[in-house]
Amino acid sequence: MMQYFAEPAIHSWIDLETLLRDYELGLVVVAGGDDTTGSRPVQWVHSTDLTDPTPFLTPRTVLLTTGAQFKGTLGIRAAEAYVSRLVAAGTTALGVGVGIRWDRIPPTLVEACEHLGLPLIRVPYDTPFIAITRAAARLIDAAVHAQNLDRLSQSHGQGSRSSSLARSEAALATATLRLLMAGHRGLADQVAGPLFPRLPRGQVSVVALPGIQPGLDLEDLGDGTAAGVVDGRLLIVCEPAQIPAVKRLARGIPGGLSERGSLDDLVELVAQADRALEHALAQERSDEPGAAAGRGGAEGSGSGSQPRPGAGGSPGTANRIVEYRPAMHAGLLQLIGESQDARRRASGFLSPVRSHDQKHGDEIERSLEAWLRHNGQLSPAAEELAIHRHTLRSRIRTAASLLQRDIDSPDTRSELWTALRIAARSPAAPR
Repeated sequence: MMQYFAEPAIHSWIDLETLLRDYELGLVVVAGGDDTTGSRPVQWVHSTDLTDPTPFLTPRTVLLTTGAQFKGTLGIRAAEAYVSRLVAAGTTALGVGVGIRWDRIPPTLVEACEHLGLPLIRVPYDTPFIAITRAAARLIDAAVHAQNLDRLSQSHGQGSRSSSLARSEAALATATLRLLMAGHRGLADQVAGPLFPRLPRGQVSVVALPGIQPGLDLEDLGDGTAAGVVDGRLLIVCEPAQIPAVKRLARGIPGGLSERGSLDDLVELVAQADRALEHALAQERSDEPGAAAGRGGAEGSGSGSQPRPGAGGSPGTANRIVEYRPAMHAGLLQLIGESQDARRRASGFLSPVRSHDQKHGDEIERSLEAWLRHNGQLSPAAEELAIHRHTLRSRIRTAASLLQRDIDSPDTRSELWTALRIAARSPAAPR
């Protein structure tokens, strides 16, 4: 008889019948079955050809084997000894793959399983053992998920009704915000009705926060605000007087704050807040322990900077909302060019070329820029410069010699183009 073991509160297994019903596997019980076979628990499926696998088995396992461990003809004593060990270990069933070691399951093994009450399953040649393991894992995971849902519904009781109301209220808030963004302010006021604070009027700003923030109590914001989850991020539209309250509410959460504008500009303000949020999240990813001290404070808006050592506060409570700046739309090169260190490095990188041009009255830098702008093609770049292509080739070779870099390397070309663009924006860039 199979031993019984203590059952946890959540059953992380399925009935054997559930696995047998997966018709794609083609599993058939050929011996050892009775009225209780289908209800036997399956907690895992394992395959092995060891003569004694029991030291490595856990109860409620379906064991799969090809029979390769048995040399010659399988006698009844060897078969009964093998099956007895499996029964003692709490094995749920034994599956034998046919067509590999045996064309059909040996009668001695069938007799032993029938005698000892261990379900014997015939596994077709076309069914890989891994397919059975994966199917069992999928079915077990689905069963555990269903049990968790049942437990939640039973334990919450009236709380589930409150949760449904909260979700409905959140959906209504999001619908109201979408109406505002679509320009239907009158309809938004009607939908909001007495359920929400007065919607914002006049000049407004938008705050974008990542994902859903269940810990935020948006009801604390009061009149002049509208909030909702739109496309996976939390948007808060507020009047200027409410911005400090929003920042306090979102303390410790990275976010983006738009410029001020009218409700007619709401779509653009949302785009600004999203762009600022991207910068806040990028800054969040780059901030590692001790990084803020090494930087000596973040560059840019004071509202988006991290606290400096000794300034009070902690990363978990600091204001991490980044205010939108028009430069955020200028692209990566613009952002790099705002760094004083990047400008200094660009100038140093181009210094040999510029010194050569000044000393010899040459135009290596200008030629390099045209050549890179035409993706390294000599003919169109030479035509733009009004010089012969051989002259341009000579200048490119001179540049490579001055820079002591492989001018054909994609990394060198990228670095050189970046340096040229940054230097072009520098007010003191010599030409």
